[in-house]
Amino acid sequence: REAVRFIAVSQYQAGAFLNAVPSRRDFRIPTWALRIAVQRRLGLPLDEALARGAPTCSARGGKVQDPLGDAASNIGRLGHCGRHNSLLAALAKVMRSVWGMLVEVEPRDHLGYSNDYRPDVSVAGAGRSRSRLVGDVKFKDSLSSNPEDVGQRGAFVGLGNTEPGTSADVFGLEQRGAVGDGDFRPSDGGGYVAYKKADYAHALSRSDTDVQMYLFETFGGWCNAVKRLFYQMKDKVRNKLSKRQHEDEASWSTRSWLSLQAQRMSVALQLAAAEEIATELGLAAASEDAAVA
Repeated sequence: REAVRFIAVSQYQAGAFLNAVPSRRDFRIPTWALRIAVQRRLGLPLDEALARGAPTCSARGGKVQDPLGDAASNIGRLGHCGRHNSLLAALAKVMRSVWGMLVEVEPRDHLGYSNDYRPDVSVAGAGRSRSRLVGDVKFKDSLSSNPEDVGQRGAFVGLGNTEPGTSADVFGLEQRGAVGDGDFRPSDGGGYVAYKKADYAHALSRSDTDVQMYLFETFGGWCNAVKRLFYQMKDKVRNKLSKRQHEDEASWSTRSWLSLQAQRMSVALQLAAAEEIATELGLAAASEDAAVA
């Protein structure tokens, strides 16, 4: 577990929230949420959960919650829609600061270019060769509710426990080898790989769409596709803040467009992940904040 955590918190922009100055609304993290984020980042038990004694609430399937928050982050009774939607809203806000209303969130009229799966974001003309960008946002945890099930790949490769499976869902897999060749071996590429249909098979078959998987991890890391997206947007605005951004959003730690938006995304990500954990563990502070909101 510790090796996976160490790799996960070392990924691109995973610690950007620590540089955020809470002088602006989008960059504020409540104390309880910041405590959860930092303790998870350092691999420490959640002190507020421990203060309540042995956890008595259970996750989906009757599994007892653990003080590290792994079960709450992986098999929460409420599912993961809440944290996903919060992250998607933050990403859409960043994208609209560049492309305006060309950015569509969960578009209803997607059947013409993606009739088997509705994308999370779609931007006309923002893809490769000015094609339509079709983005699927994923927000996953690199650990497991069961320590014995934590993948070994994540201890050596960034996003190693989340990216391969997520990529297979979005882009599918071509069959390789035969059943008798044994399980797939990442070390040499041998073994059998079963065919898997892509969620975006229709969009992938078209030349006027550019399908991208935007994977984020609960420890804060971004996949390479997210990094490319932010660099694309940074180049479009020449990494400069607009007058409104400079006056109403920026702080002394965000003097460029990329630093501003990276911190915005990092804060939204950590807050969404912490809210799910706090809700599952029944922490009072999260409930009070939710009631106020």
